[in-house]
Amino acid sequence: MKRLFLLFSFSFIYILSQSQPVKADSWKIKWNKKTILESSKENEAANTKKIKQAELKKNYSLEISYKESDTQKEKAWKRSFIFFDEADKELLRKDNTRSTKLTAAELKKLFGDKKKIKIYTIAIPSDPDLAARVRVRRVHLCTLELQ
Repeated sequence: MKRLFLLFSFSFIYILSQSQPVKADSWKIKWNKKTILESSKENEAANTKKIKQAELKKNYSLEISYKESDTQKEKAWKRSFIFFDEADKELLRKDNTRSTKLTAAELKKLFGDKKKIKIYTIAIPSDPDLAARVRVRRVHLCTLELQ
């Protein structure tokens, strides 16, 4: 009986070790066509990137793209990007998109006299009934710091 239990335990552990790992959503942020952040983890300290103030006068652009881990989720959820200042005041919202692009001039307007902009994303179900019942949590993608 002990041998049977031991064999069953090892078989179960082997089957679990062969299962596929859970994939996480990921995002990529580019500044002037160069990737400055590629992550799948929400970490405000690690996901802080610096931009030089002089670069805001150039013909640069900021690109944000978000990739869902589950393709079913892409159809069932509407994603938005929201830009906040240091005081947690909403500056800009881009709705129903998984990628967006801002020019350096638009980014300069967002910064104004502030030194930091925090970029978040939220997802809301496409189904209005479900959207009314679900609790929405914003996910921190990146903090842009002006040098």
